Amino acid sequence: MASASRLLSESKQKALAGLRRINMDGLRWRVFDAKGQILGRLAAQISTVVQGKDKPTYTPNHDEGDMCIVINVKDICVSGRKLNDKVYYWHTGYLGHLKQRTLKEQMAKDSTEVIRKAVMRMLPRNKLRDV
Repeated sequence: MASASRLLSESKQKALAGLRRINMDGLRWRVFDAKGQILGRLAAQISTVVQGKDKPTYTPNHDEGDMCIVINVKDICVSGRKLNDKVYYWHTGYLGHLKQRTLKEQMAKDSTEVIRKAVMRMLPRNKLRDV
């Protein structure tokens, strides 16, 4: 149990190191366990918390969301044949260098990026997404 709390505190320290313009008053930390959960449903829950839509003081133009920590990311589930069919694309900036990686390959390389991209793509495309 001590190692889990130490790991949680290390995660908090890393997240706090990257914080910039965030008002820490009333900010809470939420821990999500991804073990056995569906990727899209978990990302929808996280995006709701990050936006602050679960609070009675929700305002679309203010960042009043909470910080989220996701544990057991490697044990996330997807439905159907998404492990082989879902493809992540990115461009290197050079001509003809459109790269791609399947969900299975991405989970083996960096499983936290899968959750991060799913949540980021569910957030509204405005200035509050960058905070």
